[in-house]
Amino acid sequence: MSITMSQFLKSHGLQRNPFIEEEAQNDKVFEDLVNESGYAFNHQAWDKFFGEPPGRGTSMIFGVKGSGKSALRLALEKNIAHFNREHSERILLINYDDFNVFLEAFKRRGDQDRKRETAITLNDFGLAQHLDAILVCGMEALLSELGDESIALDPLETYERHDLMMLMAFYLSGPPDRYNRIMDDLGRRLLPRSWLGRVRRGAQATVVGLLTLGIVPVLRGAFYAGVARAAAREILVRSRNPKDIKRALRPIPSGYLQDQDVKRRGWRDNDDVRRLFMSKFIDVVMSLGYRQIVVVMDKVDEPSLINGARERMEAFVWPLWNNRILQLHPNLSFKMLLPRQLYEAVRKAGSEKANEARFDKQKIIYPFRWGDKQLYDMMSDRLRICRVDSSQPYPLNNLFDEGMPTRDILAALDRLRQPRFVMNYLYRLIAETCAQTDQVDDRPVRIPREVFYQITATIGEDIKQYYQTLGESPE
Repeated sequence: MSITMSQFLKSHGLQRNPFIEEEAQNDKVFEDLVNESGYAFNHQAWDKFFGEPPGRGTSMIFGVKGSGKSALRLALEKNIAHFNREHSERILLINYDDFNVFLEAFKRRGDQDRKRETAITLNDFGLAQHLDAILVCGMEALLSELGDESIALDPLETYERHDLMMLMAFYLSGPPDRYNRIMDDLGRRLLPRSWLGRVRRGAQATVVGLLTLGIVPVLRGAFYAGVARAAAREILVRSRNPKDIKRALRPIPSGYLQDQDVKRRGWRDNDDVRRLFMSKFIDVVMSLGYRQIVVVMDKVDEPSLINGARERMEAFVWPLWNNRILQLHPNLSFKMLLPRQLYEAVRKAGSEKANEARFDKQKIIYPFRWGDKQLYDMMSDRLRICRVDSSQPYPLNNLFDEGMPTRDILAALDRLRQPRFVMNYLYRLIAETCAQTDQVDDRPVRIPREVFYQITATIGEDIKQYYQTLGESPE
């Protein structure tokens, strides 16, 4: 009769299975290791990706699925959270990875445009739309931070309060009731008016209305409605009722909005308008006491409109590879965790695109690989952290027959190359060992040689099939 997985683990003093999770975001073992290491990541690319302070400097990583890109990202996020707990000058983290909501809104709005003669595609999703989406994410990130009592709005100048109020009115996401509630509260915090001031303003409006036979109030209302309609019309990555935007804009002086020139048509794809909005956002965040804004871009292969296709990923990402944005401000940085297939687009870029992106100014990490010894040490650490006594090392070869050559284990890891493959492989080895073991004594149950070589013989074909499914090469 075979033994259970829990019996195998218990025989090695393991409280949990180190190899059961394949996704970093659900991997409590990895989280414990990162916390233990002071929020660092054991890979030679870490320092180049990380930056100092955490997140400073734009960098791009190109790696295959399962190579550890998401783990790298989670380590960065933990580092930033730790930095923010220890420093008064915080870092604002913007996660730009939930693309479905933006792409679906963009496609829906584009398909509703009666003036379009062709169907909308990813090629139409340009830099303006990327910056709109990042500003939507930025509003949510900043709004979350403003709930912290240590973040005060007092340092903002009057024009910065108007900037923030306008950007929130344009880009805040969520259902109407949430939007209106937040904008009302933000208006009271950013542009407070005393009771006497409200009375005076109401009296002035009444007098002006009487003297102009109601024309000025009507014109004023029409102006705000026009700005709101323009914002709803020109920003395609989110849907918002112009009436709600108009209500949110009312606390902002009309003179300020006139200076922004946002009532007009035609700024839907205007990159310069978005760069101005991004600059305003950065200035506001810096005035609030932050020292860095970090935009983390990940999971570009996952949206339903992309579905892992290299050509569609390339069409989606290329507009954001623009040095005028990537180097827009020294306190704004981008961390891009990208599928390996996209490196071909970088390598084969023509002179015009290469000059626009200026890849020589970005920190590019390719290939993102693991050596056999790194993988061996990683799996040994996972074993150790899962044991009852996690203070003592527990090398990976402790799982195998005592006579098993370490070089054979390293050779298998070298073929697998990626942490996800290695953990799946070790899980299979343990499962097969349990199936072939019929009793347990006081000694640790070890993976027999025959099981090791049996499973190892199949991994090459398994990896080949995996990459064929993805439509790429394992090389």
